[in-house]
Parts: sequence; C-alpha cells; structure tokens
Amino acid sequence: MRRKIIFLVILVVVLAIFSYKIVPYFKAHDTSLTVSGRVEADETELASRISGKLERVLIEDGMSVKRGDTIAQIEDDDLQSRRRQTIAKIEEVKERIKAAELDLEYTENNVRHTIDEAQKALSVADARLKQAEAKKENAEKEMKRYSILLDKEVISKEHYDNVKLAHELSQEEVTVALKEVERKRVSLMKAEDARKLLQAKEKELLALKKSLSQLNETLEQVDILIGYAVVTAPLDGIILRKVAERGEILSQGSVIGIMIDPEDIYIRTYVPEKYIGRMQINMNAEVVSDAYPDHPFTGSICYISDRAEFTPKEVQSYEERVKQVFAVKVCFLDKKRSTREKKAYYDVFKKGMPVDVRFPIKPDR
Repeated sequence: MRRKIIFLVILVVVLAIFSYKIVPYFKAHDTSLTVSGRVEADETELASRISGKLERVLIEDGMSVKRGDTIAQIEDDDLQSRRRQTIAKIEEVKERIKAAELDLEYTENNVRHTIDEAQKALSVADARLKQAEAKKENAEKEMKRYSILLDKEVISKEHYDNVKLAHELSQEEVTVALKEVERKRVSLMKAEDARKLLQAKEKELLALKKSLSQLNETLEQVDILIGYAVVTAPLDGIILRKVAERGEILSQGSVIGIMIDPEDIYIRTYVPEKYIGRMQINMNAEVVSDAYPDHPFTGSICYISDRAEFTPKEVQSYEERVKQVFAVKVCFLDKKRSTREKKAYYDVFKKGMPVDVRFPIKPDR
C-alpha cells in the first residue's frame, strides 16, 4: 500500500514537471498563429418575382436542391386570364388586318383605274380641242378670204353668210372643247386626290400592325410572368431556412426560402492588429474542426479587411493582448476530396460551426 502511494506521488511530480517544463518548451517552438473562426456562407434568397398567393412550397429546412428544381408555385389564375384575353385581342386584330389589307388592295386598284380613265378622257378632250382649234383657224382664214371676195362682189352675200356661220360654229366648238378639257382636268385632279384616301388606309393598316406587335409583346410579358409563378432554385445547394408557407399572400420580392451553396463556404476569423502586416492574399492556412482535429483542411486567405475593429465577443484568440483586430476570410479553392479521409471540406464544415485557423506566422512570446 505504501509503495502505491509513493508511486502515485512520483507520477504526480513527473506530470507537474512535464506540464510546467516540457509543454511550454513545445509551445515556445510553435511556428503558427492560431485563432478561432466560424464557418460562413453567402446566403441566396429565393424570392418571388411576382405577387400572388403561394399555392405550393416544396422545400424544407436542410433539403438539398439542384439548379432548376421547383421550390414553390404561385397561383397564376389572373395571369392565365390575361393571357386568354390577349390572345383573343390578337386574333381580332389579325382579322382586322386582313380586312384592311383587302380594302387597301381594292382601293389601290380602284384609284389606279380611276386615274387611268381620267388621263385617257383628258387626252381625248385635248385631241378634240386641237381639232376644234384647227377647224377654227381654217374658218378664220376662209372668213378673211371670203370677206375680200365679198367686197369685190365676186361672191354673193348668201355664200358669205354661210362662211361666216361656219366660222362662228368653229369658235363655239373651241369654247365647248375648252370647257370639256377643263372638266376632264378637274376629274383627273379628283382622281389623283383619291391617293390621299389610299395613304389614309395605308396608315390605318400600319396602325393595326403596330397594335398587333404591341399585343404580341404583351403576350410575351404575360408568358414571362406566368413563368415566374414557378420559383426554381438558381443553383445547387442546401435550403437553410423555409421562410414562407402555403397560402401566404406574397408581394413582389417576398422571400420564400434561403439557401446556400456548401461548396462556396468560407471561414471568417479575426487576426490581431500586430500580425495583420505579415499576412497577404493567397497565403495558405490550415482549418481544423473538432470532428477531425488531426486532419486539417488547407485554405488560403481570400480577403483582408482594410478596417480595424474591436474583437467580437464570440471570437476568442490565443493572443488577446491586442483589442483591435482585422477580419480575414479563408476560402477553399481546391474542391477535391482529401485523400486521407476521403472527405471534402464542404462535407465537414457547416455554416455557423466554430473552427480553429492556423496561419504560418510565428506568434510573439
């Protein structure tokens, strides 16, 4: 019994010597700065792009989803009704366009025919006027010649009167021919004015086509909104929280759930001010979790804050002599699994998990 007591006393003394002499010796030769950190991930809000009643919610907390998976369905009865109304208006405008095209074609042919007829009638009237003028010219010559013969008493007065009557009739024919030309010219002008009606019908047809184009754009917009009624996952990841429930009335931008991409997680930690000058972007760092304390994961510094802040309460450091710290992010660029544990960092680290981060910086003692 006495020997056992002596043995226990010796063992306690040895352990005390080891604790106060040997352990500090190893710590003094520590070549890395160790600080605590927390696993973080950028959250993606799964929000509604339209307002409406939430008909279905297909996600739960912790569920894994793939890009394009349906996570929720919003009622789209109003949108479907708008779509049917728009399609009906499109069909109506198409029919009006067909009728306007036929009317335009008929009017165009009619105007062209009327102008051609007016031009031909004017040409005939011009020809008759020329004939009447030529006849009048001949009658004037005859009138002068027979006036001389009458003065010489070569012809009778009766013969002269006949020539005079013919001259007067030729003048009357010219007057009638001139009036006919004028009427035909007015008819041609009216026929050409009908082109304005043609232009008006062309503008009407153009307006209908523009209306059809606008309705088609409206239909496309409605179809897009109907597509928004199905909310899908924008990327592969894990649902962190389900925010909305079935039956809720959502406004545009309302959040239905929050997800993260586990492969894009990172470590946020805080480094004392006196060490921040020794760190640089892409510097390697080891991240250790309680689950695998003997198998650290290698990351690299991807962000160093440019502003100092007071040490957060939830963060503890082996070096607490300095009150101000700088936020540092450690990212994992290599997504391959560890050959030792056959696990990837995103299989081990979970958002909010505390970890230790070791930087290859010898701490001051």
